[in-house]
Amino acid sequence: MEDDDDLMSLDFTVPGALDVQPEEPAVPEIPVPPAPPVRASLPPALEEAAAMYAAGQELDALRRLEAAIKSGEALGDAAVRAWGCLFDLLQVLGRRPAFEALALTFARRFEKSPPAWSPVVEGPHVASESSGGRAHVSLSGALNAGIGEVLKQTMKLAATSTIVRMDLAKLVDADNDGATLLMRAMAALKRAKKEFVFGSPDHLAQILAAKLVPGERRHESMWLLLLELYQQAFRQDAFEEAAVNYAVTFEVSPPSWEALPARAELPPPVSSSPAPKAEGFVLRGQLLDATVADFAPLEAALAGRDEFDIDAHNLVRIDAGSARQLLVVLSRLHAAGKKLRIIGLSTLVAVYLDTLGFADVAELRARAI
Repeated sequence: MEDDDDLMSLDFTVPGALDVQPEEPAVPEIPVPPAPPVRASLPPALEEAAAMYAAGQELDALRRLEAAIKSGEALGDAAVRAWGCLFDLLQVLGRRPAFEALALTFARRFEKSPPAWSPVVEGPHVASESSGGRAHVSLSGALNAGIGEVLKQTMKLAATSTIVRMDLAKLVDADNDGATLLMRAMAALKRAKKEFVFGSPDHLAQILAAKLVPGERRHESMWLLLLELYQQAFRQDAFEEAAVNYAVTFEVSPPSWEALPARAELPPPVSSSPAPKAEGFVLRGQLLDATVADFAPLEAALAGRDEFDIDAHNLVRIDAGSARQLLVVLSRLHAAGKKLRIIGLSTLVAVYLDTLGFADVAELRARAI
């Protein structure tokens, strides 16, 4: 190259520089370990959606991936993984028609079979115990009189819980009977001084707002629930407008905005903790708020073994805190020469673990897309 010729023509010598010098004792070479392989970075849309899902923001994750795919955002070699994450989210949200429509588009675009529908949770409305002093209620389908039974279970769980979380992202409809029961449950929780938080309050607020007509004196519980949801979502402008419409409709004084303490979006609590089994170690359910102690059985199961499979076929979600604790344990085992594999991961969870560096200490095997 021309630049190289120019450099070679320059004289960098000084007087005496080319004279023979006495030999210096040889300095032993210190071997330099090879640099670890550079992991290919994932597209921003994929990383952001995986982080949103880990934080319990399913709808935000869904919108981020949909926008990336529809707008033709550069996904490179990760395009199929992005579609796989979208399939996972639709299953988690129980949106089978959208899943089936996406499957047809996927088959035409990639000329391969799409994944089959495999719902994460069967049946509407589920209340479950959790670790960390929380109760978890997942509402799906229609918010109607059928919610009564799950709310009874919720009240029992709340007796020994400090926080009750109600996830609303899977709801597709609501009526005044369901709103009345939910408002009664919230009133009971307030009387008992129990903290409660809604997951995806804007989603149900949108459903309710579409059904309410200012001036039509009907569905008062739906109006009151709408105001509560706006409070929970910290949407004061929307609250003030709805409060005026409610006051005019029912000829009462408009409710006042009550500033709630700011808090980070709480992910769903742990519905299932990690558990050992004879042939391996299982990660399952919603793995959140886990500690290093929760993974102690993993180290015990590895005693005397050099290779080990961690079964994650039924792992629905893992949050940032739990993932960090698991990474600490896996890093220690990897440093001790153990060969680890996490098998059966959903595409979405596999992407999330990949972004955190899990591939440096364990082989990540996702389910086929």
